[in-house]
Amino acid sequence: MVEQDVIGHLMDVERLAYDLLLDAQTEADKRKIAAKEQAEKNFLAQYEQSLAVFEEKFLQDRTACETQREQELAQFDALLSDISPDRVSFNTYLEHYFFGS
Repeated sequence: MVEQDVIGHLMDVERLAYDLLLDAQTEADKRKIAAKEQAEKNFLAQYEQSLAVFEEKFLQDRTACETQREQELAQFDALLSDISPDRVSFNTYLEHYFFGS
């Protein structure tokens, strides 16, 4: 009889150990999921922050490039408008080029 009680007790202990293991595994899974969700939130927040910084820098650089381009174009237009056409020299060059005189 004592042997049966010992075996029954061992089975109860094994069942209890299994239940404890199952509870521990369930808790570990919950913690893993929570940690993963938190890590994804942190990553997304940092990603969006970095992206916002890069977009702001891009907009600043693009504005600076457009401003510089407009200034250079205005300077070039002013330079071209200051040049007066010399039709006499141009005609002389064309005669020399085509007729060799």
